[in-house]
Amino acid sequence: MENEKEYNLPDDYRPFADKYFLRSREILEAEGLNPWVNMQVFVRQGPGTVHGVDEAVEIVKKYSNIEDVGGKIYALTDGMQYNPKDTLMNIIAPIQEIIELETMYLGVISAETTKHNCGCDIDLGQIENNMRAVAVAAGDRPVMYFGARHWRYDRDAEVSEAAFRGGASDCSTDVGAKKAGKMGLGTIPHALENIYAYYFGMENAVVKATDAFDRVIDPKIPRIALVDYANREITDSIDTARYLDGNLSAVRVDTPGENMMEGGIPFDGREYWGGNGVSIAGVHSLRNALDNSGFDDVDCVLTSGFGDVEKVHAFNRAEEELGVKLYDSLGVGGIFDAWMATADIVAVGDDPSNMREVHKVGRPARPNPYVRRVA
Repeated sequence: MENEKEYNLPDDYRPFADKYFLRSREILEAEGLNPWVNMQVFVRQGPGTVHGVDEAVEIVKKYSNIEDVGGKIYALTDGMQYNPKDTLMNIIAPIQEIIELETMYLGVISAETTKHNCGCDIDLGQIENNMRAVAVAAGDRPVMYFGARHWRYDRDAEVSEAAFRGGASDCSTDVGAKKAGKMGLGTIPHALENIYAYYFGMENAVVKATDAFDRVIDPKIPRIALVDYANREITDSIDTARYLDGNLSAVRVDTPGENMMEGGIPFDGREYWGGNGVSIAGVHSLRNALDNSGFDDVDCVLTSGFGDVEKVHAFNRAEEELGVKLYDSLGVGGIFDAWMATADIVAVGDDPSNMREVHKVGRPARPNPYVRRVA
């Protein structure tokens, strides 16, 4: 295909994929789950002109059977105007066809939209320095680089190498981890929980997805539950710890900016303590709930916003003030400036003509009348 030669896409996408997407495909295959989904792509920053979409479409077409199975892609074209959080692309396909591809197609949209609107590229020295600042602030607690989706796949190896030089303990892709003599690291994404929400209800999504991970994935891999899907960070952490009965290693909190954590407080003037996203008050409530329920051995992994070293310092100061350890490791992506593309499943169904709205809390469908069918 002419466009594939133009973009010079690699033969194998898997080294460039976040490991939790690869493991999700393994789980879905083992469980025999392959419903149709509507995957919605947007960028928070803007307004501006979108770029990288044409290449993203080619990525999906090259590495999936989307056209053979009757799937569809609707998208803006490169250069079109958009506003923050406008839907830029909808991918409608069986989940197993596309779940492993998110890292690559989001990365090219992020990078190309950033470069065209800001006139800037990544600075490897700055990435190293930013990671070092976060790693130093975290002390002896691991800091993992999870930013592969924020820039182009063909730059991931050098970006990850800079992050490792700055003190990162691990990263999420195999190509990024290769020079450090490691493999990519990651467990469960929201996309997998969305499938279990469709079959078992939102209130069971976290437990069911984590249980499937526990049954299917190599026992050597730590069992880490992603607990913010239903905005029940405390409830789902306790329920999952009880269900796994000693097998749960940690909970990961990735509460988005649309939601306030369960157990959190409204913004009270103290930065990072309250309000939406991963907050000090919310994490403190979660840590207390785990400890008081007999799960003091379950660690807390925090992601979302911790590329900002000031947020790490704020959590450290709060630990001293509260007299409790709030986090055991961090996952960071935002250690460089980028207009970051994000994808959410917003509908699921047994066939494309009969899908119903299913999405994580705070991320509903946002139809865009300007997208057009492109595949």
